Amino acid sequence: MASKDDNFNFKWRTYIEFPTILKIQLVQILSELQDIRCVDCPSRSTEERWAARFRSGDADVTDFPRSGRPVSATTSENIALIQSMDMEDKCITVNQLEQSMEISSGAIHTILTTELGYRSICEKWVPDKSVRIKGWHD
Repeated sequence: MASKDDNFNFKWRTYIEFPTILKIQLVQILSELQDIRCVDCPSRSTEERWAARFRSGDADVTDFPRSGRPVSATTSENIALIQSMDMEDKCITVNQLEQSMEISSGAIHTILTTELGYRSICEKWVPDKSVRIKGWHD
């Protein structure tokens, strides 16, 4: 699903693409864009990069995929391991889980609250009765 920023950039790229294809000078395109300038608009260098991309024949206005660290901590194995560790010791802390599993405390907290539907009561992780976990209450 595209975010609001993706949609915003898509519109700007489309606005730059057509005059570029029509061989209108970038200076003229940028001066027109200055008339509708807003706080969140792309920088001039970004607009120049997009125009160069369109001039080179790449007419794709969608963003290139970005490299980055994949989300890998919330796996079914980690969820099952945290659940079994919590069943063994109800007083286990997020820090203890973090040290034993070598994943971030944020990922552990997400697994406990979002994936397992737990909440912390008196420093113990217990199932949250108000959260409906898919497949558990069918």
